[in-house]
Amino acid sequence: MRCTCKLLLFVFGLLAPSLLPSRASNAQYKTAQLTSEQLQVYGDFLESFSKMNFKFLSNRTFPLDPSRVGKDAACLKGLQIEAEKAGSTVHVLGPGVLRGRSVRLIDGREESAILKERDEKTSANGADSTNDKAIDPGVLAISEIVFDNSHHFALLKYVFLCGSHCNSGAILILEKVGSQWIGTTRRPCSFVLNDANPRG
Repeated sequence: MRCTCKLLLFVFGLLAPSLLPSRASNAQYKTAQLTSEQLQVYGDFLESFSKMNFKFLSNRTFPLDPSRVGKDAACLKGLQIEAEKAGSTVHVLGPGVLRGRSVRLIDGREESAILKERDEKTSANGADSTNDKAIDPGVLAISEIVFDNSHHFALLKYVFLCGSHCNSGAILILEKVGSQWIGTTRRPCSFVLNDANPRG
């Protein structure tokens, strides 16, 4: 009897994980095609950042949770954000967002290799390798776009990744002025500096 109970417990222990919903599947994001509006927002944003001399752009967006900004934030004053649409969709960015700029789209594997190399360089040259950072701010990664209800404003987060303990960025509000999306009409919602999870 005892052996049978032990055997049943052992079998249940082996099968239980497969019967439970997988956490990994909850963390997965579905990819979708960019709309022409999203393509324009990303293109205009990258054009405004072209003076930053970045060489690499992550080819995958990351989710943006507008609730992390806070409803009462000055940057969101008077805006009704489409928060429910922030969800779990991400986009793969193609050459169309670059508009012919000499920036290379890179995947996660290439990004890891570049950041590892930068970390090794920082370790070898000491923490004060600020000259390199002034020339090349790192790999640029951009979030999903969250529009307001009128689609006249767009919330977007960007981060420059320059090593495991080195990144900077901000959450911006872009406004559609004429046919262009610009990020200078409202103050940034928040800044990112040396955050352990800059895409979070």
